[in-house]
Amino acid sequence: MRKAIVRFAGPCLAMTMLSAFAGSALAEDYHWPDKIPPEATELMKPLPLSPKGQPVPGFPDGPPAVTPDVFKFTQEMKDKLKAGHFTAAIAIHTMDAGWPKLQIEGITNTLKELGVDVVAVTDAKFKPGQQIADLEQLTARKPNVIFSIPIDPQSQAAAYKKVADAGIKLVFLDNVPVGMAPGKDYISVTASDNEQNAYYAAKELCEAMGGKGEVGIVTLVYDYYYSVAVRKTGAMKAFAEYPGIKLAEVGTVTSPEKAYQVATAMLTAHPDIKGIFAAWDTPAEQVVAAAKTLGRKVLVTTNDIAADSAIYVARGDFTAVGAQRPYDQGVSEAKSAAYALLGMDVPPYISVPTLRVKKINLLSALKEVTKEEPPASVLKVCNNACF
Repeated sequence: MRKAIVRFAGPCLAMTMLSAFAGSALAEDYHWPDKIPPEATELMKPLPLSPKGQPVPGFPDGPPAVTPDVFKFTQEMKDKLKAGHFTAAIAIHTMDAGWPKLQIEGITNTLKELGVDVVAVTDAKFKPGQQIADLEQLTARKPNVIFSIPIDPQSQAAAYKKVADAGIKLVFLDNVPVGMAPGKDYISVTASDNEQNAYYAAKELCEAMGGKGEVGIVTLVYDYYYSVAVRKTGAMKAFAEYPGIKLAEVGTVTSPEKAYQVATAMLTAHPDIKGIFAAWDTPAEQVVAAAKTLGRKVLVTTNDIAADSAIYVARGDFTAVGAQRPYDQGVSEAKSAAYALLGMDVPPYISVPTLRVKKINLLSALKEVTKEEPPASVLKVCNNACF
């Protein structure tokens, strides 16, 4: 690895430049992306979409799922958007994870290209009451469109209906509040293929266990939070395919940090549990911590991947991940809003295919998700074993 000499720089700038040089050198020394093995290439192929989305009024079995490539923009459409001086706001559930940050980047970058200004982004810190207050404040600013993912789709439904009644267009991320109808109360929802994500991750868990043993699930307490509830459905579907797999317990959390306590109690009550599927990466990290504290060897699979949780895959703490593509979801959501602002029809349910992630294709998958080169920290932990 080459040495870097930095002159005429203050200490902070020098350290930053040295770090950049070191990361660049590490990337150059690394085999990825020049020698990607066939297994890693195969994993990068998206799985087929589940045919239906979340059941909503007008679509009791769920609207047909379509991919984001339905959106096409001409120069004339872009000119109309810029001439409209439209504004948007985002009411996110939490900023304490890579997923929401990538969603926001996808939304804001795409809207900027289309000439729509994002005037506010709020962080509810996974508290439904705070998100209701955020929606009230954003509504008072009268943006043309609000993007949001509801924390509690049941108790917050009235708050979202007030936004719609105020004449503000709503585009949802992953979930739709209870009782709201597409084309009437909101424009559309873009979601990952969450059932397929979970099915893949849970099936990999079963395979890693040799098709035998006790497993657990750690998920969100709100069953009407569709995008997470359907992950439990997908996981249980996979478990049911293995006669030797026994589901010992389903533990629920109200927020990600509660997963440590839930996992600790689950592993204590069930000393034979050998694997746990956690509904997304942030609580999955807590499951790993709980198992290590108890001195238990437990296989963990989950959904979602970002630069922080990628370390867990590189270390082998996560056996497999059925990943969302949050940046791509954000792009789709922004395009949905733009179509609606132009008075054009928007499909009620847009789905992004599953990305399969294991250690062997981690770097390729991480770049696909984040749209950036993998950080030096992940390359270091991978130690030439990821591609």
